[in-house]
Amino acid sequence: MSVAKNFKIILTKSHVVYFPGQDIDGIVQFNIGEKIETTGVHLELTGLSYVSFEEKLKKTKNAGICHHSSLERYWHTKIDLATKDGATFSLTTGTYQYPFTAQLPDDLPTSFECENGCTRYYLRSYISRESQGDLDCLLPFTVITFFNLNDSPYAMRSEEAEDVQTVGCCTSGSVNTRLKVAKLGYVPGEKIHINGECDNKTQNTLKNASLDLKMNITLKATDKERFLQKDVRTWRLGEIQANTTLCLDDLHLVVPPLPSSGSRFCNNIDVHYCLQLTVQVTSGVTSTASVGLIIGNVPLELGDNVFTGRKGADDSEHTDKQLPDPIRSLTRKLNGAAVSRDSDFTVTLDHYFPLPGPGVDDYQERVPLQCPEIKWHPSYLCFVQRPDKGTDGT
Repeated sequence: MSVAKNFKIILTKSHVVYFPGQDIDGIVQFNIGEKIETTGVHLELTGLSYVSFEEKLKKTKNAGICHHSSLERYWHTKIDLATKDGATFSLTTGTYQYPFTAQLPDDLPTSFECENGCTRYYLRSYISRESQGDLDCLLPFTVITFFNLNDSPYAMRSEEAEDVQTVGCCTSGSVNTRLKVAKLGYVPGEKIHINGECDNKTQNTLKNASLDLKMNITLKATDKERFLQKDVRTWRLGEIQANTTLCLDDLHLVVPPLPSSGSRFCNNIDVHYCLQLTVQVTSGVTSTASVGLIIGNVPLELGDNVFTGRKGADDSEHTDKQLPDPIRSLTRKLNGAAVSRDSDFTVTLDHYFPLPGPGVDDYQERVPLQCPEIKWHPSYLCFVQRPDKGTDGT
């Protein structure tokens, strides 16, 4: 049984979502069941991105696997909560609490999680023990970097895509898919107005038709890049009978909680989005129309911004107080209020959490920890209808 019980980090904010430049504060707390000798109680605050993937070598005589990785460290601060200049001292039985505060740097990328990479922020408190190993406590938290869609010259642009697939050597007809969005820029919680159709000019019933919101991820290791595509949301469209047209004009899609496009300040990971209409024509042929989307977290001031219902709107006042003044002033002009919503991306922080060592450029190994694994997912700004307020925020 561990001699340090209920070892935890408690943040002052009830929602563990922060923005660059803000203060992060709280307490480290634990109970000592029996006296231990230590050289200090410490707290590390760290932000990093890490990508790691393998490549099979096929064109060499000695075929094998090549490992590619890259680590960027954006922030690392160590706070000595209790120390006696490196000398050993005793922690006797009882409850210990240590307050802390630190300021986040201004240039931090948004938290992100995927199978082969992450941009991650965490607090790690540990009790140093020279002969028995450190006792650890780990707490991840989300950092959100603002992407104001009003700063993008492309966010207000419309985009259209079309694809035609011929069946039966031009004798049995064709399948024509078309997809159009009135603008490219959206925030989580906003509805996407779709204009599109699938015109089935064949004698066959098309059974597999879907509209997919896809995340396109580029992982950038030191000497290799890997492209991943992840389905964020899928909307099944049902069957399309022979010689009929499926119209999508009345279909309204809602953007889920997501990190913003582009991965600003991060060189390891690049993220972009697209909306794709896919219809299975034959077993080996699909008709696909795809348009790009720009996901931000500050909505467009112009245009028709339609947000989801008011579920969670009671939390908007709490989130509003945390926003920097320029962003708060802008969002108050809209009919949408920002709340913090959990994403669908869940990760397990296990005993081999990727901690950066002193030589970041030479970093290869992942450091084992003593604390138990943690299931965690980042949270992102999501907009809902502002309750009982006009578009001017009054």
